Amino acid sequence: MRKALLVLSAIVLLSALAQLLFAGYFHFQNTIEAQREAGVYHVMNGQYVLRYGALLAAIVAAIARAGSRTIWLAAGIFLLSWVQLFIFIIGGMLTGSSEDFITPAGSWVAAIHPLTGVLIIFMSYWLFRRARAVALNPQPLPPKAASSDAPASPSTA
Repeated sequence: MRKALLVLSAIVLLSALAQLLFAGYFHFQNTIEAQREAGVYHVMNGQYVLRYGALLAAIVAAIARAGSRTIWLAAGIFLLSWVQLFIFIIGGMLTGSSEDFITPAGSWVAAIHPLTGVLIIFMSYWLFRRARAVALNPQPLPPKAASSDAPASPSTA
């Protein structure tokens, strides 16, 4: 399970880094129609690969007994991926912005999206580092197995 956690954390990290590539590809399109088509990569990767990869990483980290910090780190990435979505939904409702008309206040709220994206990238990096450390360290034996493997001491009676 520890190697599965390492693989999942690598997928989450690569997905988070791919989000930057997809955002750049989306941003530098010539027309609005091309932007909408290019934005699909960013949206689908963020909503499916990154989000559910982080959820699976949290579950696998719990099963692998990787530690509470590792579990919470993966869960935090999962939760932040939802924050990324709600920035637009709640921000649009509060500021009166829509996809076709963005108010100045809506632009300020939407500016939080790349900041939390950078936070997700850093958290993904730390999740990968923690998963790598967990995968490289051997698991300790349970107490019963450790005591039965030890040679019996000679009795002095």
